[in-house]
Amino acid sequence: MRRAIPVLMLVLPVVGLVGVVTAHADTCDPQDDYTCTQTTGDDRNDSVVTSGVSFPNATPGSDIWQATHQNSQCTDCEWSVVPACLSDQISDANVMCTGAAAGCPDALDVLFRVYLRHGDGPWRLQGNVCLGPGDRPATVSDVGQAIRDRVVRYLPDAAPTFQPASGGLVNLPTLFAAGEPRTMTTRPFDVLGFSVVVMAHARWEWTFDHGIAKVFDQPGGAYPDQSVSYTYAGPGERDVSVTTYWSARFTVNGAGPFAVPGGEIAKTAGPIAVPVREAHSQLVGTSSG
Repeated sequence: MRRAIPVLMLVLPVVGLVGVVTAHADTCDPQDDYTCTQTTGDDRNDSVVTSGVSFPNATPGSDIWQATHQNSQCTDCEWSVVPACLSDQISDANVMCTGAAAGCPDALDVLFRVYLRHGDGPWRLQGNVCLGPGDRPATVSDVGQAIRDRVVRYLPDAAPTFQPASGGLVNLPTLFAAGEPRTMTTRPFDVLGFSVVVMAHARWEWTFDHGIAKVFDQPGGAYPDQSVSYTYAGPGERDVSVTTYWSARFTVNGAGPFAVPGGEIAKTAGPIAVPVREAHSQLVGTSSG
């Protein structure tokens, strides 16, 4: 038995993320379906996306997939979706939308037409996509906000060390290492139904003594690596800490990269106690007999 779903129920899951195209979109000439200038978006409830957008279940290489990739950095885009109904005269919310309900392999999915326009230009059909009850088109901003907290968990924590292991010597460089990579790339993970990959690179701010902080673009390391070092002028124990600032970007289903919103992600490790002592000279002689 063919499943019938009211048009109103098809529209509700995407309101607020993408605009609802009016029913007369389907009155376009099928031979001119990519230039349907009669189609209009409904932005009365801020429902039209004006940026890049991604659609769940968009098959790589499909028309929708290519359209979202080509317009991922768009600043004047407006995206709208409409159930792919057989009828173009929708006057009653209870009218059954047969075409949309029966057009997808999954019985729970609904077939939508996706339209795009730039600025005040005409709406153009980009293709069709099947969306399930929990599937929602999402903007780059939606995904970015959702992944920021997860990115913090993916980023490594610093494990600062120093050399010589017994402590620094006055007027000689003490070497430091953050114990982190300079760059990192995550494996793909799921956010809002999209495949996300995060790439990040770091810089480090070391506090070597009270009121003394320096920034480095290298994590440092053991001798002979002296990219991160500090020379103490006097003896005593120092509390040393390091703050890693990560700049992160991400891709969504291969589109991007986009900056993770909210600026750099800061993570602090320490303080660790670093003893510094005087280097004493010692006269070593030999006796003759």
